[in-house]
Parts: sequence; C-alpha cells; structure tokens
Amino acid sequence: MVNGVAFWAAFVVLVVLTAAGLRYYLPLARRVLVEHGGRVEDRWVSGLDGLVALVLAAWFVLLGHDALTQEGERAVEFGHVLSGAAVYGAIVLFLLGLLIYRKVSPVEVFGMGGEKFFPLLGRALLALAAAYPVLMLVQAMVYSASGGEVSAQDVVKFLQEAESPRDRIAVMVMAIIVAPVAEEVIFRGYLYPVGKRYVGPLFSLGLTSLLFAALHGHAGSLPALFTLAACLGLAYEKSGSLLVPMIMHAVFNAVSVTAIMFFL
Repeated sequence: MVNGVAFWAAFVVLVVLTAAGLRYYLPLARRVLVEHGGRVEDRWVSGLDGLVALVLAAWFVLLGHDALTQEGERAVEFGHVLSGAAVYGAIVLFLLGLLIYRKVSPVEVFGMGGEKFFPLLGRALLALAAAYPVLMLVQAMVYSASGGEVSAQDVVKFLQEAESPRDRIAVMVMAIIVAPVAEEVIFRGYLYPVGKRYVGPLFSLGLTSLLFAALHGHAGSLPALFTLAACLGLAYEKSGSLLVPMIMHAVFNAVSVTAIMFFL
C-alpha cells in the first residue's frame, strides 16, 4: 500500500513538473520559432559561414551515422576521450579564428559582454529546472517503448568500469568543461545562427539538435538528447547569451556524471 501511494505521489509530482516545464518552453518556442522573436543575432553571418557550416554539418552527419551504426561495438578508452577533446578544441579555435579574421567579435556574436554572471546563472538554472521533467518524460517514453531494454552509452560504461582515477578525471573534465564549452560554441553559437540566417530558426534548431543528438552515438538517448539540445537553443534565444546554454549543459553533465559514479 505504501509503495503504491509513493508511486502515485511521484507520478503526480512528475506530471505537475512536466506541465510547468512545458509552460516555460512552449510559449518560448512559439515566440522564437513562429514569431521570430528570439535574441540570437544572425546579421554577422556571411556566405563563407554558410560554406563552413555546410562542411561541418556534412562531417557531423557522417560521424553521427558511424557512431549510431557502431553503437556498442567499440569500447571507449582513455585515448578516445583525449582525442575527442582535441578535435573539439581544434574546431572551436578554427571558428573563433574565422570570426576574428573577419573582424567579427566572438564576444558580441555570442552575447557574452553585456550582462553580469550571476543573473545569467539564475536564468540558466531556471531553464534547466524547466527542462529536466520534460527530458525525464521523453526518456520514460523511450524506456517504455523499448520494453525496458535500453543499453547504457559507451562512455557511461567506461565511467562505471573505470579503475583508474585518471580515467574518471578525464571523463569529468570532458563532460563538465570541454563538451559544454565546445559543443555550445559549435552547435548553438555558430551552426544555429548560420542556419537561422538561411533556413529560419525552426529548421536550424531542428537540424542542429539532431546533429548534436546523433553525435553522441546512442539510439536510446537520441530523443532525450534532441530535446535537451532544443531546450539549450531556446534558452540561448531567450537570453541572447551563450553562457546560459553553456551553464545548463555543464550542470546537466555534472549531475549525470555524479549519478553514474555514485548511484548507478
């Protein structure tokens, strides 16, 4: 009886929180995607950016396809984490160099020079809190549709089975620092505005979110990662500062890594 009451109480709480999350994001999505009322600028985008974005997107499509088709076949190793960080770093440096070469300020493009940190931190945490129940609902639907047979991501297995502090630290640094900064610069900071300029915010958000999700190479997490990426993009449009999705991404990954290391 107690277990039944606890289940229904948890269910009611999840429903209420999900409704609150949707109440936060659905009007925002309408304002950004339908009414084009977002704050992410795309006036700096040039034809060269369109070409670079097209090449990057095509490469990410190939990487995402390989990652998804080879899911579970390749074991993650320490070297993979380092090489992934190096590739991300190289792409970010290239994009920043491209902007600076064209005399376009990355600080202005990414909206990082106008507001103080702590107000942005509050907005990021609020946006993440609104996203969490929606993500939980999406993942629960995937889990139910699969009959409860959703394998763990390769990197999750690597972290769970890691015997060396070096391996754990590498994953933590990659997940909490490198990935949030690099992926937000690449996907939300660069690819999304370029796509917004040429195909509009709706298609750009959908395409960049799909690329982001596919690159993680885990079919079972694809819907939730797509939803997370969409929330990150909408939060960027709402705030106008790339720091907001960066903070959201970092906190999300930190919570996930903590849960994997100590509770799963």
